[in-house]
Amino acid sequence: MLPDYGPRQTITLPADLRLEHPEELPEIVHLDDPAMLVFTDFCRFRPVTITADKTIDYALQKMKKSGIRLLVVIDANQHMIGLISAYQILGAKPVRLEEADRVDHSKITVGMLMEPRTQIRVLELRHLRDARVGHIVSTLHDLEQFYLLVVDKDVISGLFSASQISRQLGRNIIDLQEPAHSLAELIHVIG
Repeated sequence: MLPDYGPRQTITLPADLRLEHPEELPEIVHLDDPAMLVFTDFCRFRPVTITADKTIDYALQKMKKSGIRLLVVIDANQHMIGLISAYQILGAKPVRLEEADRVDHSKITVGMLMEPRTQIRVLELRHLRDARVGHIVSTLHDLEQFYLLVVDKDVISGLFSASQISRQLGRNIIDLQEPAHSLAELIHVIG
């Protein structure tokens, strides 16, 4: 028997009660709608994480299992050290590592491909009060990114995802082809 823990008073379940649940994102949005309608809030949706020493094959399996395309890379202290996307894993860099550096595909780690924290641009939550979906689309285009993290003081509070915004807008907002930054890259891409 537990000391000092008396039972709590109960009641019969009343009729016609609503079931409480988090607010769902709207299926359709427009560019002039509030940006927060396309925001993935980490208070409601726990980000999926991985460590830098895991293989990219493991990371891709984790993404498929979770139904997402981005993992937050963390260190042993649970601090974010980078991001890894399915686009990076399925892109040209793993092939370059295999061919140029003679790294066996099964040995390529998340840390070899991830975008390090020092290169990640973020938005501050306090600047999103009057932001519209169109502002986020413009920012993603400007940064040539598929994801945009949002910070609130000393916490990563969520993110904007180009694929999520595309689904909600009903059209693709970002071309999946990386832009060529030189004539040599363009020739290589078009063959």
